[in-house]
Amino acid sequence: MRPSILLLLLLSLVARADNPALKMKVIFSDDFEGAAVDSTKWKINTPQHVSINKGKLVLGFSMTPAGPVGGAITIAAPAEQIYGYYEASIRFNAYKGHRGTMRISSTAEGVPGASITIQNKGGDLVYPWARLASAGGTRDFPPLKETGFLGGGKEAASKKFNTYGILWTEKAYTIYIGGKVAMKIDKPEVKKPMSFAIQHSALESDRKDFDPKNLPDDIEVDWVKIYK
Repeated sequence: MRPSILLLLLLSLVARADNPALKMKVIFSDDFEGAAVDSTKWKINTPQHVSINKGKLVLGFSMTPAGPVGGAITIAAPAEQIYGYYEASIRFNAYKGHRGTMRISSTAEGVPGASITIQNKGGDLVYPWARLASAGGTRDFPPLKETGFLGGGKEAASKKFNTYGILWTEKAYTIYIGGKVAMKIDKPEVKKPMSFAIQHSALESDRKDFDPKNLPDDIEVDWVKIYK
């Protein structure tokens, strides 16, 4: 066997070994093949912007006089759990002025608490972000960079469905973007169930970049899987 072929095989084995899903069991999945979102699996926050089209979940967005309104789904309470791997195949919005988010977050009030997030704020800027709350206060974990986690062109976040994952264990929170580790935070304090959500929204800081001519600029989700 030629050295180059052997190297490719070894790299493939390493990549597969790093996939947390290989060591876990699927406890929740949705391929969005029905005519509408399954209400036994999801809570729909904004029905007017949530739909199914050709086997894809579509999260729309609009800017109203009262403010931004975007599609959002949150996993139904029975599927909330302590620890696990949360994975989804998503095509994010292309333009700035609004953003797509995939996150796990604490449902109980008080501390400790956590929000572990993958965000795309348009322009194919996909990045990890986290906020942890403890008795000592709240701390944000912004990314060291906001680009470079995915390739450009046809590989960009708005051009194709990429796989995104959040792993929560006793030892760490680990965020995966395109199969690569984008952020890792050690020693999680949260020991209570967290919720999973995907949403299309906008922050006040996004308003300056919003252009209604760029709509529709939907987010599409091909599938969601949760492992334990």
